[in-house]
Amino acid sequence: MRLTRRGWAVVVVGVFGTAMAALFGARSLNAVVFPCVVALVAALVQVRGVEPPTVERALPADGFPGDAGTVTLRFETDAPFTATVHDALPPSVEGDARSRTTVGNEAVSYEVTYRSRGLHTIGPVSFVASDVLGLATRRFSVGVTDDVLVYPSVHDLTGRARRDLVALQHTAESPDRDEFDRLREYVRGDSLRDVHWKSSAKREDLIVKEFSADDRSQTLTVALSADRGRADEMAEAGGTIALALLHAGIPVTLLTPGGTVSAAPGDRERLLEHLARVGHGRAETEEEPPIEVRATRGGTRVRLGGTELPFDRLVARRADAESRSDRGRPATGDDRRDRPTDRRRRGRGVAA
Repeated sequence: MRLTRRGWAVVVVGVFGTAMAALFGARSLNAVVFPCVVALVAALVQVRGVEPPTVERALPADGFPGDAGTVTLRFETDAPFTATVHDALPPSVEGDARSRTTVGNEAVSYEVTYRSRGLHTIGPVSFVASDVLGLATRRFSVGVTDDVLVYPSVHDLTGRARRDLVALQHTAESPDRDEFDRLREYVRGDSLRDVHWKSSAKREDLIVKEFSADDRSQTLTVALSADRGRADEMAEAGGTIALALLHAGIPVTLLTPGGTVSAAPGDRERLLEHLARVGHGRAETEEEPPIEVRATRGGTRVRLGGTELPFDRLVARRADAESRSDRGRPATGDDRRDRPTDRRRRGRGVAA
C-alpha cells in the first residue's frame, strides 16, 4: 500500500498548511490541514479493506499462428472497487491486457493474437486497487493461470505433391484388390482415388467405387526429426503433410521425437495437439518409413518414397504475392474458431 502522486501532493499541501498555521494562526490548520488528513486517512482505510476477488477467465479456442480471439475476465467480490487490471501474457501471445475498471461490476475483455507454436500460459492477474480520489493504491495478484495451445502453421500442397502422397498409399497396399462391388455416394474418409469421375460428373455429389472386400485402412507413416532450434519447421512440414493425407482419406501415423500418434480422417486435432508440443530430436523407427521429414539448419527436406525434395517445393504458391488472410490455417477441415470458449479457471489472489 502506498500513496500516489496525487496523494503525495495532498501531503505537501497539508505540510504547507501546517506551516501557515504556525505562522498565521490555527485558522489555516482548520481550512487546509484537516481536510487533507481526512482525505488521506479515508484513502488508506479504503484500499486497506480491499479483498482480492475470485477471478474466472474464459479463453478463445486453440488455434494457429495468426489466429485471434477474445479473453474475458469475470470477477466475484463482496465489495466492488476501482482498479487497474493486468492479465499477464507470454511473448508468443500478443494483446492489450491492461484496463481500468470497477472490479465486481462488469467483465473485462481484450483481444489476443497467437504468434508462435506451443503451449502458452496466460496469467496471473494483477490488480492495482485505488481509492475513489486516487490518493492511495494497493497491489495484489490472483494466481489463476490458463494454457492455450497454438498449432504449427500448415499450408496447401501443390497438386503434384498431393498426388504423390496418395500414390504412396497405393504402393503400400497389397497389389491385389478384390472385385468391384458397386458405386455409392462419397462419405467423409473415402480415398479420392476411388472417386468415379464419370458418374460424379453426371451428378452433384461425388460417387466412389466400392470393392467387395476393399481394405482402405492402410496407414501411412510419417517420421519427423529436427535439429536443435528447428522444431517449429519440423512441426510445420509434418502437420502440412499429415493433414493433406487425412483430407485425402488416408490414416496417418506420426513418429516424432515426442512419441507416436495416429489419426484417422476427421480426427486432425489429435495430430495438431501433439505437434503443438513436440520438441527437437529424432523419431525412433525400426524400418524406413514411406515419408520422412528432416528439419536441419540447412533447411527442411521431405522424402516421399525414393524422392527427396525441399519442403518449400511441395507448398502451393499463389500467383500474387499476398499472403492468405488466414495464413497458418489449413484450407480444409473443421474450423476450431467456431467452437465455444468454455475453458475457465477460478482463483483467489493474495495481497502483495
